Amino acid sequence: MMPKLARGLTQVLSSSLVRCLSTMVWLLPTKVQPWRMFGTTRLLQDEIQDSGPQEQLTVNLINHLGKKITVPVREGENMLQLVLKHNLNFLGFGICEGTLTCSTCHLILEKEVFQKLGPISEEELDILDLTCGVTATSRLACQLCMTKAMDKQTLWVPMETDTSGSK
Repeated sequence: MMPKLARGLTQVLSSSLVRCLSTMVWLLPTKVQPWRMFGTTRLLQDEIQDSGPQEQLTVNLINHLGKKITVPVREGENMLQLVLKHNLNFLGFGICEGTLTCSTCHLILEKEVFQKLGPISEEELDILDLTCGVTATSRLACQLCMTKAMDKQTLWVPMETDTSGSK
């Protein structure tokens, strides 16, 4: 008697679960970015809309070894995605893939640039509070989008960001 009841209950639960999951699929957004599911920066969740030709901007990134790398960037482009797009070899950079759960995409900005940016979210501040080598001008690349104020400016990847153990 018990196996028959268990089998019937399993079938009911399975069919209910299938109905529930199929309903949930219709609720999902059409463009889900696998690299960004949480966070406060809207541009990380949505692709940058191409509104025609844009002024070419550049940003200088200095890695944990002191090597300067200049990369082209569009206004509004996310700094973490920039590093990934250009396959920059910053060891351990962005391990959480922009979910705002780690500090491996920690960048240090020049004071003048930092002051021109918008306010930092509470979530980003919470992560920065747990970050090694944090400065008064620290930001997380996953929460930082390119602005004209950052054009031709330098951003530093702190030595503490390297999670490989080689300094």
